[in-house]
Amino acid sequence: MKICWVTPFVLRSSIGRVSAEVARALAARGHQVEILRCEDEVGEEPLHPTALPVHHWRRYDLSRLRTEFDVVIVNIGDNYPFHAGVFHVLDAAPCLGIFHDFYIYNLFSGWLHYNGLDYRTHDAEIVATYGEAARPHAVAVRSGQMLDMGEIAKHLPMTEWLARRCEAALAHAQFYAPKLEAVVQGPVAVTPLCCPDRASPPGAPKTKTQLTLTTVGVMNPNKRVEDVIRAIGGSEALKACVYHLVGPISDEERAKLEGVAAEVGFANLVIDGAVDDDTLDRRLDEADIMVALRKPVLEGASGSACEGMLSGRPTVVARAGFYGELPDDLVFKIDGEIAVEELREILERLVADEALRRETGKAARAWALANLNAARYAEAVETLANAQVTSRPLLDVGARMGWQLQAMGLSDTDPATARIGATLQKLFAPLDA
Repeated sequence: MKICWVTPFVLRSSIGRVSAEVARALAARGHQVEILRCEDEVGEEPLHPTALPVHHWRRYDLSRLRTEFDVVIVNIGDNYPFHAGVFHVLDAAPCLGIFHDFYIYNLFSGWLHYNGLDYRTHDAEIVATYGEAARPHAVAVRSGQMLDMGEIAKHLPMTEWLARRCEAALAHAQFYAPKLEAVVQGPVAVTPLCCPDRASPPGAPKTKTQLTLTTVGVMNPNKRVEDVIRAIGGSEALKACVYHLVGPISDEERAKLEGVAAEVGFANLVIDGAVDDDTLDRRLDEADIMVALRKPVLEGASGSACEGMLSGRPTVVARAGFYGELPDDLVFKIDGEIAVEELREILERLVADEALRRETGKAARAWALANLNAARYAEAVETLANAQVTSRPLLDVGARMGWQLQAMGLSDTDPATARIGATLQKLFAPLDA
């Protein structure tokens, strides 16, 4: 197949890092792959290294997508400056959407802002996606009455807003696949996120007297770092540990977390902030326990949890969303509400039991290497893309007949509709080899 892979591709983009590996794996499987960057601006930032052709959507004739490629695969995340081109690509050709986040309200909000659209468009798009019953939620969120991200994710994740514009879709966990299946006309599949092993993978944990707990990623409030610090502060055994925060953090969040640490009497909080790959490699090598909590869960999968498992360290996660679907014997799950007492008990157990840490970490790394690699992910994408291509005749005929039946006044609940659909499925079923 000739594949156009649409993705942000600047080095800052974790989706771009995954895309570079998966696109290379697809090319190794014999496909012709070109990368189309979807960031809002062309910019001068360095890109992920690749031997494949790379274009930017603002400097590319998007009409070529429909005629020159068998499949256009669009990576969708919750960041408008990274994904602004996605909207234009979806207009230009039938697409397979990979939904990295199940909550894309921020992408929706960015689309409104950058295009100068007002509250009327905001409300109209939400009502078109979720029905008239969603209007009060639309008004509440845009007027500031609904600020909690968990509540917004519950009522207006906006996943369906873009999914309905995709011909096929891929999710990274089962928990949000039904949202895609409800609106995508073509095939929908679920496969674990690709998380390539690091160029310098961490070595085996070292025996030492002072253990290190580590959280990586953007340090926003939904990573629940404050809860981790409070859990540590209530235990003398945990206070003896070091807690490393490795990833971008605002000055406001840094000051807040340092204040919480002082409040609970924890003196070993180390905030690195944003780091380069070499420093991240060292921090993963130094870690003994990884903490990858989320509340609310907004992403389709978590790169930081996957990194924790690949590092061969025991990883603590919430029993919610993608995290709840990880194998129970390979991670340490606490309730999705993130009770500090339960978190403290899990951390104390891990700190006290070196064999448990080593054995669980070793098993988690083996599973992650087998299931989160680019070759397996590329195979899953290839299978879904083939299903998308072969389903097009059925979808085309079904769409035409649907319009005709609707014009005749036949409702979608009429038994005849189900019989016609079943007949079409038989007519367009793949031939047996």
